[in-house]
Amino acid sequence: WEDIRERVGDEEVFFIIDNAKTHLPFRRWLRVQGITLLEIRAYSPDLNPIENVWSLVKDKLHKNYPELYLMKGPKRLAHVLPLVWETIPEEFFEKLWKSMPNSIAAVLEARGGYTKY
Repeated sequence: WEDIRERVGDEEVFFIIDNAKTHLPFRRWLRVQGITLLEIRAYSPDLNPIENVWSLVKDKLHKNYPELYLMKGPKRLAHVLPLVWETIPEEFFEKLWKSMPNSIAAVLEARGGYTKY
C-alpha cells in the first residue's frame, strides 16, 4: 500500500473489487485506508482487470513450469509465482487500467451482457 501511495501522491486511489463475500474483511481494510472502492458484481471478469493478469500468470506458469500441474502442495508454486509475476511488463498493467473506461462503456451499452472484454 505504501508503494502505491508513494507512486500516486495525493491523487485519489480507486480499487476495483467484486462483491464476493470472501472479500468483506479486505473491503473493510481498504475503506479504513481511505481507498475509494469501485464495487462490481461477483464474477464480472470484464470489469475486473486483475482477471486478465491471473490468466496471463496461469499461461506463463503452464508454459514455463509444466511440472507444477503434477506436483502436490504449494511450496514450488510459492517459489515460482513471484518469478513469473516479475516477467510481466509494467506496460501490460498500464494497458489494463487505461482500457477500463472502454470496458465500462461496453458493459453499459450491452446492458450487462457479454462484451469483447
